[in-house]
Amino acid sequence: MFTGAATGCGGGSDASTQPHGGSGGTLTIASTLPPLDAAREGHYEAWVVGASGAAHALGQLTGGGLRVPIPAESPASIQITLEPPAGAGETPSEQVLLRGAMTGGHATLSYVGAVTQGDILLRANPGQFTMFTPSDNDSQGYPSHEEAGVWLFNMDPGATQQKDYYVRMTQLQRGWTYEGWMVRDIDSPGAIWLSYGKFVPDWTGALNQPDDTGWGPFSGVLDFRVARLEDFPGDDWISNPLQLPWPAALSLPLDLRAREATGRMRWTHVISIEPASDRGETITTEQPFVMRPYVDGFGDLPPGVARALTLRSQGMPTGSAEIR
Repeated sequence: MFTGAATGCGGGSDASTQPHGGSGGTLTIASTLPPLDAAREGHYEAWVVGASGAAHALGQLTGGGLRVPIPAESPASIQITLEPPAGAGETPSEQVLLRGAMTGGHATLSYVGAVTQGDILLRANPGQFTMFTPSDNDSQGYPSHEEAGVWLFNMDPGATQQKDYYVRMTQLQRGWTYEGWMVRDIDSPGAIWLSYGKFVPDWTGALNQPDDTGWGPFSGVLDFRVARLEDFPGDDWISNPLQLPWPAALSLPLDLRAREATGRMRWTHVISIEPASDRGETITTEQPFVMRPYVDGFGDLPPGVARALTLRSQGMPTGSAEIR
């Protein structure tokens, strides 16, 4: 979680990452961005944008921060990007994490306008997620294995702001996508993350299309990506006819209402924001990125009872830049 500003600074000290190195002051950048797996995820890169609109790399953020000489061209804004393991190019990637305008030698760096379109915040109350297994309800009737599936639609529309069946989420910049997860024993060393697919809202913000895994590779449906899809994201975890890799600690059908011996509920619903370049990655190899704005316990509610999606602001990064 992004619970506090990182103060460590370093990296980016060679001339190749400071093409506009100046003198007489220092630009200091701090952020709450956590460490990355460099080989798998890449690295964070800081950029200065001058009045001309051209962006110049300042260097990699180490420990969440960076300290470099003031660029010769007066900074108009600062942005931080996610760059691939192969290294940063001459221009910023599409995965801009934070940006902010320099005013009076200071900038507040925000995900707004970087990750999201325009100046739009992430929605505080986008709607509901629901325990549901549509993939076998035709054959077995309802309820069947309802505790083995999770879907994003408003089962109780009257309790939502939109008053209809579709969850509404903030539109993202082209470089990003939402991804849904069910997580067993979140925040523990043995946490198991199960993706239920990537998705983006339409121009109104509505999630009114299937995600990229359809009914899910563990729904028991062989053509799970295209067979009789629902008009919203979600997955069922019922069986494994395709013999895909599956965590040894879990059995199918899943019981998303399972408890530990202490009585603690084990499963948590998460919506993360992922690099759009992850689309098409091999099923069962998915791993969550660091931005996790919606986190809610699955709870021991029965079928037919909606669960509210909750924005956790600490799940998104913040940052600052200052000239001294």
